[in-house]
Amino acid sequence: MAILVVGGDHPNQFADSAREAGVDRLHHWSGRRAADHHQPLPRDLRGIVLLIDHVNHGMAARVRKLASANGLPVIYAARSRSQVRNALAQLAA
Repeated sequence: MAILVVGGDHPNQFADSAREAGVDRLHHWSGRRAADHHQPLPRDLRGIVLLIDHVNHGMAARVRKLASANGLPVIYAARSRSQVRNALAQLAA
């Protein structure tokens, strides 16, 4: 299973939680670079975790639009480990 984490600068801090939830590929967009606003979604996604305290409104709207167009769930979380762990568990279920 693969997920996309949007927001935050250090996605590796969530790697252990991702493995526990059965995620084998963790894609990351920081949302800070202009290029992040123009990337296509990876093809093998099961869902998206949007770290709401680390992206701007434009990026959040773009992610919601892409997810809706591709039938992917979006889980909103702050950047705390417990919220990300819960978000990953929701996507794995």
